[in-house]
Amino acid sequence: MEGLKINALADLHVHLGATTSPHFLWELAHRQGMRLPEKDYWRFIELIRVTKKVDSDEYLKKITDTYSESPFVLSHRIQSSPYAVEECVHQAIAGAYRKTNVTLIELRFNPMFRTHNGEYDLDKIILSAVMGMKRATIEYPVRAGLIIETDRQFDEKKHVILARKAVKFKDLGVVGFDVSGPTTSTFSVDNLIKAREIIRKGGLGFTFHTGEYTDVDEVWEVVEKLSPERIGHGIKAVKDKKLLRELRKREIVLELCPTSNVRTRIVKNWEEIGEIISILKKNEVLFTINSDGPEFLETDVKKEILKLLRLKILSEKEVRKIISLAHKATFIK
Repeated sequence: MEGLKINALADLHVHLGATTSPHFLWELAHRQGMRLPEKDYWRFIELIRVTKKVDSDEYLKKITDTYSESPFVLSHRIQSSPYAVEECVHQAIAGAYRKTNVTLIELRFNPMFRTHNGEYDLDKIILSAVMGMKRATIEYPVRAGLIIETDRQFDEKKHVILARKAVKFKDLGVVGFDVSGPTTSTFSVDNLIKAREIIRKGGLGFTFHTGEYTDVDEVWEVVEKLSPERIGHGIKAVKDKKLLRELRKREIVLELCPTSNVRTRIVKNWEEIGEIISILKKNEVLFTINSDGPEFLETDVKKEILKLLRLKILSEKEVRKIISLAHKATFIK
């Protein structure tokens, strides 16, 4: 990689909850006078990071159960105030540039998970995120945008509320809408149709976490009913050649997050990552390389690319094309 100059890395799939450094979360919690489940600093750091493989179902439960004291959701609780959201967004964007030379970043978060169970106003949470982003982009040469997330646990009403909020803050830096979280017995893709139409009419980008924990059938349903511009992960698509052709035909871009998939046991190892990427390349399916959660997973876009190069999963020429694609596939106008 020494001969490959990377001057403008892009990260299109980054979750705010997993991109705030553990030491900053520690300090932020103390600034706000919060009670923490772990009073020892070093044990707190160990709790926050995902340094080994964890069961995917357990991981999803931990990061989405807002009433849990688990380390994976602790960041949501610490970030649940306008002040905390602003500081965390600023730190995420500034840190991405300083550490990895990321000059294009889309940071996604669910504002309903940052209201402290309704104590804070939803608009003020989003506005605080905007303020943090604006501060960072004034200080550093970074193009940044916010993606508002909804959650699979939510009903149609909440999906619509969040879609409308995303459009409301469009001119201030919200660039897209995402669907994430664990699949429940009540979840239905149909419940996202109204929200999708709001996002389409509002001129924002639309992405959807599917084909990661969920199967090929759901990817088909998302593609046919919601027509996303991008798909978060989407790696299960490699099991269906017809689906791969459809993704290529529609030019839907997959947001790949290799380390995340290995750590959460979605894939067995990096060899399987290589097989997946090989199939995507063979079928000319568009994809980008992203971090997902740089602080929690102890990774970043540069590390992801370096590893893929070292394992000969990608060539330098392919890396250049992927970086260029990320700059074209961004929701930032």
